[in-house]
Amino acid sequence: MNFKKYLAISLIALAITSNLAYGDETYSDESTQITSYSTSYNKYTNNPFGYQIVLPKYLILNEDIVNVKSRFESKNLVVEVLYDDFNNTLDTKYSYNIYGNNGIKRNDEFEVTAEYEHPFGGVSSHITLYERRKLKGDEIDRNYYATIAIPRTSKEIVTVFIKSAAPIYIDYIMPSFKFIDKSGKMKEDKVFEPVKKQFDVLTQEFYEQYFEKNDKIDFGIFEPTFPTYQYRLVQLENLYNYNFPVTLTYNSFVLPFKSAYMEKAKELGKVVEYTLYTTDMIENKEKDITLEIIEGKYDDYLDSLAESFNEYDFPVLFRINNEMNGAWVLYSSYFVGKDTDLYIECWRYIYDKFKEKGVDNLIFVWNPNELSFPNFSYNNYLSYYPGNDYVDVVGLTAYNTGNYYKGETWRKFEEAYDAFYYDYESHFKHPMMITEFSCSTTGGNKSEWFVDMFNTITKYEKIKIAVLWNGQDYDMTKPTKTVSRNYRLDQDDNVINALIEGFKKFK
Repeated sequence: MNFKKYLAISLIALAITSNLAYGDETYSDESTQITSYSTSYNKYTNNPFGYQIVLPKYLILNEDIVNVKSRFESKNLVVEVLYDDFNNTLDTKYSYNIYGNNGIKRNDEFEVTAEYEHPFGGVSSHITLYERRKLKGDEIDRNYYATIAIPRTSKEIVTVFIKSAAPIYIDYIMPSFKFIDKSGKMKEDKVFEPVKKQFDVLTQEFYEQYFEKNDKIDFGIFEPTFPTYQYRLVQLENLYNYNFPVTLTYNSFVLPFKSAYMEKAKELGKVVEYTLYTTDMIENKEKDITLEIIEGKYDDYLDSLAESFNEYDFPVLFRINNEMNGAWVLYSSYFVGKDTDLYIECWRYIYDKFKEKGVDNLIFVWNPNELSFPNFSYNNYLSYYPGNDYVDVVGLTAYNTGNYYKGETWRKFEEAYDAFYYDYESHFKHPMMITEFSCSTTGGNKSEWFVDMFNTITKYEKIKIAVLWNGQDYDMTKPTKTVSRNYRLDQDDNVINALIEGFKKFK
């Protein structure tokens, strides 16, 4: 098949209609440079990652997270260049190409139109072309995609990710690519910081008390029966002699705003960490509805939710689509075209809808998982950041899962949180919270783990709230109900005593 003929719907109009151009300007520092290549193209050199790529001059470069990717953009076209180093991991170029594309193929919203090998700079590269429907209401929707995985070795890959408003002709967009010797050290990523918001009075007071002026850590809790029933939470607070100011609940677009339940939380003075997943049950199957939300098909739901939050008139920690960089959630870019822009657009759509409706009691919490699965650059947590205007608090999540499952290991609190807290701290000036965490029973001494946690958590100065998870995970491979990870906080006297003593330090 002649793929060039299949793809050769001209993109020349994009260059003509766009006025976002570098022209003959050059840009250079020790790590990356832009130089003029011809009248229509620039050459971008990335020394630390060891490559050169030629791209149209009308594309604007963004290096906010240059350690993850270099992004070139116009109104109609996006080109991202990503580097993956799989040394000291089990991944290779083969697993990257096969597993990396499986998520796209499992989503009916996307269609792979071609997949083949083609040389770039003398290197045989894996090309995948795919597309989705154009979103209604979007005048310009970049719904045509290409990924070009160019291996330096079997363990090192540079990927060129393209999304366009018109079918893609790769040789026009990227007429040249080659590897060069690596040199120098990569510059630092941009540091993000929140924009000050106009919250209502109660929400502003909560934000100041618990995030801006808090010189200690306050603990919240997830109790599965709350707020449906109050007695279990009250029982736990009496048991530990500790008042939990924050409780956690989970919701999706299947569920309406449960006014009675939320009012119970409000009556007890509990600020709810309200988790909302962009999923719905369609034809008895759970489905991600990112595209439908952006199209406006769920505006009635969002309008109703906004009205409910306005009537609620009490602070809410609003967490949308947490752990988005994990392949266990349907809204991850692993399933949604490897396109983190869609996650961001959906987040902003919801945020703007609530702002339009005058909602001013939501504190927006952005919460990746501690590790990315798959651990590929296109799925890096930073690629999902919605922007400074849209995020008030950065959330962290890491559990000590124990060792029930193969590959899992018992981890001290510090071993879990050191690994990524300091990375987050270097990228964000936002206040932080642990949105959910706990310790399993299998693999070590649970009471000692909590003693150590209380002694260690204070070293993470930006963390102001930490929400304990009081529940259980189940092994769904067993014929009978079997607990795989027991995160319960109240089933062992030693654990209970460790919590009682620990909470005393934080009153």
